[in-house]
Amino acid sequence: MVAASGQVHEAMEALHALQELASRDPAFARALKRTGSTHAAASLAREHGLNVSAEALWRNRGRHGLPTWRG
Repeated sequence: MVAASGQVHEAMEALHALQELASRDPAFARALKRTGSTHAAASLAREHGLNVSAEALWRNRGRHGLPTWRG
């Protein structure tokens, strides 16, 4: 169970890094909004040095499929 907890923590860190990048880089935020799938969004994130999985993006999707974060 410890490994699963570590994976969740890493996923949440990656999502927060994605949120931070989107908040300080309007061009990235626009590109993220234009992605057509969670796989495309994860690929865009990797292009910017962030390792976030499509699954993590899907689990944390908000209205209209856009990423959202708790807290």
